[in-house]
Amino acid sequence: MSSTLEEKVRGIDLPVVAETELRAGALGLGGVLMQGITHIAPATALLFTIQFTTSKAGVTAPLAYLLAFLIVLTLGVSLTQLAKHLPSAGGYYTYVSRTVHPRAGFLTAWLYFLYDPTLAAFCLSYIGSVFEKAMWVEYHLVFPWWLFLLMAGSFVAFVTYRGIELSAKMLVVFGATEIIIVFLLSVWGFFQPGSGGINFSSFDPANAPGSNGLYLAVVFSIFALTGWEGVAPLAEESRNPRRNLPRAIMASILLMGVFLVLCSWGLLLGWGTNEVRGFLGSEVNPTFVIAKNFWGGGWVIVIFALLNSMIAVAIAGNNAATRVWFAMARSGSLPRSLSKVHPKYKTPVNAIKLQTAVMFGVGFGLAYLIGPDKEFEFMGTVLTFALIFIYSAGNLGVFLYYFRERRGEFNVLLQAVFPLLGTTALLFVGYNSLTPWPAPPAGYAPWVVGVWLILGILALIVMKLRGQEDWLAEAGRIAHERVETDESDRH
Repeated sequence: MSSTLEEKVRGIDLPVVAETELRAGALGLGGVLMQGITHIAPATALLFTIQFTTSKAGVTAPLAYLLAFLIVLTLGVSLTQLAKHLPSAGGYYTYVSRTVHPRAGFLTAWLYFLYDPTLAAFCLSYIGSVFEKAMWVEYHLVFPWWLFLLMAGSFVAFVTYRGIELSAKMLVVFGATEIIIVFLLSVWGFFQPGSGGINFSSFDPANAPGSNGLYLAVVFSIFALTGWEGVAPLAEESRNPRRNLPRAIMASILLMGVFLVLCSWGLLLGWGTNEVRGFLGSEVNPTFVIAKNFWGGGWVIVIFALLNSMIAVAIAGNNAATRVWFAMARSGSLPRSLSKVHPKYKTPVNAIKLQTAVMFGVGFGLAYLIGPDKEFEFMGTVLTFALIFIYSAGNLGVFLYYFRERRGEFNVLLQAVFPLLGTTALLFVGYNSLTPWPAPPAGYAPWVVGVWLILGILALIVMKLRGQEDWLAEAGRIAHERVETDESDRH
């Protein structure tokens, strides 16, 4: 089908879906949007990053979130330029393979393996440790983190296996719950501010403790806003993907960007901007302290919001990871067996089995090495540096694709200026966050990314030496489309 198919049928309101072995057309705009929002994980993105972000940026933590929001906004605009023409379950793997080179697409996906495939592992391990401590301190109940990982991970694997429709329903329930709870907690700070009252000191860069700290805070805030790109791998299971994916990408960034800036400001006001040192020195997560001050014993719903958030992001991350593995296996750059689809649920069943093994392997293994309470900060920094390369490769692809193949649609602002600004900002912030070199465990993150990238290059060399390069011709494959004339076509 041509790229103008959707426009041809819009007048009679017939949805366009992909020709795929997956569940074509299963998700409307709402389902795709919730994939992006829950992948960002609003409760987790705020409550588990604000103390670290404030430790680097001081009272200007909301400014760090704002700067990260603006950078991510340019990245999102760039991704929509590819999403509207290249629908595929491969996401960045397909985009970069199609626009730059298949080997560049493979390396982009290789770095992506540090992201979504590990997301459920360290998120569930970490929230398990938080839940364990909270239950012991408040109620003297023993609920070990590893049991939570086992139970929640099994639930996530089941939901992912049973189909994208069930996943979407779970994401709506979990996502709406966490957003409402965290928003109420944060807005409470505007009505009951601590020492310092309501003020705008959080948006004055002169109040930052140092430029390096602010840069590192922005890097970590970019990690807090990641997840919007998790929309792309659901292209083949979405209705009207050329239209709905770009809308979902931008809407998730705009909604969650405003959410993080506003809510981080409200939490600092609720604590008291004159008492930031106490915020940093709190041995208990300071957002829990704020919740206890505002709601007394009702503070436990904040823990509930975080449990919701972590389970939702695990589902969203597993959805994205398994679709990318499916697309790579379909092209031949990964074992073909990973492209097997369940005959009833239309999910990539072998990819889900692999993802489940990775989730438990990384979750238990990394917790054993550094402890479950350290996983989130360490992997959050690893993912951010990996995403600098991934996003930059996508930005290059935007320019090359439109300049080479769609010159008639080439827009200097959208396909040249925005990608350039986004990449420049990423590299600038990333470089400055490393001078001076941050303390462990964050200081280990660039080395992990560098070693992993070298391993990816070695994998390409091995495939070339063995003559296993038929996948090069298939890596940039996009999904053909058809008009869905009957609702039963999807089932």
